[in-house]
Amino acid sequence: MSGHEAVNPIHPSMVGKMDPAFVKLYDEHVANTPNRPIDLPVLRKNYSKIYSYGTAPAPETSNISDITFPSFDGADVRLRIYRPEGVADDVVLPVHIDFHGGGWGLGDLDTESHVLKHYVDLAQICVIDVDYRLVPDFAYPTGLKDCFEATKYVYENAEKLHINKHSISVGGVSAGGNICLAVSHLARDVGISLVLCVAGTPQVDDIEPYKTAADSPYPSCQECEFAPTLNWARLKWFDKLKWDSLSSDAAERAQQFEEIGWFKSIITAPDFTNLPKTVIYTAGCDPMRDEGEAYATKMIKNGNDVVFKRYPGVPHPFMHMDATLWQASDYIKRTAFDLAVAHRTVKVFFE
Repeated sequence: MSGHEAVNPIHPSMVGKMDPAFVKLYDEHVANTPNRPIDLPVLRKNYSKIYSYGTAPAPETSNISDITFPSFDGADVRLRIYRPEGVADDVVLPVHIDFHGGGWGLGDLDTESHVLKHYVDLAQICVIDVDYRLVPDFAYPTGLKDCFEATKYVYENAEKLHINKHSISVGGVSAGGNICLAVSHLARDVGISLVLCVAGTPQVDDIEPYKTAADSPYPSCQECEFAPTLNWARLKWFDKLKWDSLSSDAAERAQQFEEIGWFKSIITAPDFTNLPKTVIYTAGCDPMRDEGEAYATKMIKNGNDVVFKRYPGVPHPFMHMDATLWQASDYIKRTAFDLAVAHRTVKVFFE
């Protein structure tokens, strides 16, 4: 597929909308990159370094370990556990469970490690990152189900993991934002009380029915159709990757869609009541901006405690560019503060 990336350097439709600091960063590092068809294996190999040109150093963290747990189908799924420096392994800590971004088909345990190290350092909590399975290798929603199973595993094995089962939060960016919002519903339904859900630039809507950006009910899809780093063409490429993971047999595929249900578009979830406090952050120059804010609005209308904030002038993956963008630094510090407040470790910010 060609035309997946806007490298012009900034598409004329976006001129004047982007923060000059981002434009300079993009022009220096990305704008002159040749526009080639997407090669999934190559993109996967390089994905966790794709925004390294804008990423600031993270706090040194040596207290990191990997374990596996059996997911819903018995497959081993890897978890990466971060604990604060200088805190003994047997000290019981609150825990934040992270689901990385990557459009369901990209990403791994390195994708958001620099952000997670900040959360561990600033909020003084344990963070567990989930290496969920990706499409199209595994049929959607295998990855989402892995993440819910990981949440249950952490809750049920809290004593062994030295975490406080009554102080669990979930979060993620992009597809990971979708996952954490869905997991909030699923956790509530099985009696796991989460203290917070933090979704950064979440994917919410199902765009499969829309042939063009003009068909979307969300104005941000038209306004940001040619946005840098994530545009409409790339969204459709990721969406096709997701649905191509299903069976080619018509009857089996129909059954899969029936089982997927509201996961296809999480704003259609059947029950929006009694969800955990939720923070949703959107980006001003992101095609998915308005759907994230529509989800937040629906939560508020159903009586939930919700905070949402739009960062102006930045694209979808802005939080990876904290070396240059104030919006990214603010997102990381603000999210760490949200976590510290929810987990009652906020005093560390003032010591």
